[in-house]
Amino acid sequence: MADGGETWEARNRGTRADFLPAGQNYPEYGQCVHCRVMAPGMPDRLYQQNHCGIYRSGDGGRNWDSIEAGLPSSFGFPTAVHPRDPATLYLLPLNGDTAGRYVPEGKAAVWRTRDCGDSWEALRKGLPQKNAFFGVLRQAMATDRLAPAGVYFGTNTGTLFASADEGDTWNCIAQHLPAISSVETLVVDT
Repeated sequence: MADGGETWEARNRGTRADFLPAGQNYPEYGQCVHCRVMAPGMPDRLYQQNHCGIYRSGDGGRNWDSIEAGLPSSFGFPTAVHPRDPATLYLLPLNGDTAGRYVPEGKAAVWRTRDCGDSWEALRKGLPQKNAFFGVLRQAMATDRLAPAGVYFGTNTGTLFASADEGDTWNCIAQHLPAISSVETLVVDT
């Protein structure tokens, strides 16, 4: 859609739809996109958390490559990009679409890549590591533009977590809220 919406084209090539019958898993359209974000300064690099995988595109979404290798699950909702580094992405995988939709094994972790999804690391320091049966919804993760960048996520059980060091360590900054469906950041310059 480069013409202001006059014409449209499907841009799903390479994304799976595992819920369709075998042999029909890569349809032209009908996939379930959970969250899509654009890399800073690179409008053609997109990242997508889909119902059936995590993907990267280098051509504005015309083609997608799976980047889920190394993650505990291919299912989740939120993604957030680093505000300045187009190779850094954050996501929070859940245990699956039919297994409860909470963090795998009840141990919270935000997963970070610094190489466009070629490798992943679990960021757990300060996050609950037992009985963490919460989920994080599509728009409930965000970054700020500070240096180092802050990363934030809110849970469906009403807890808000924050990292002031790009995800290396985490703190609970609010509890007992209603389910958090969206997290946004605002930096106030003084």
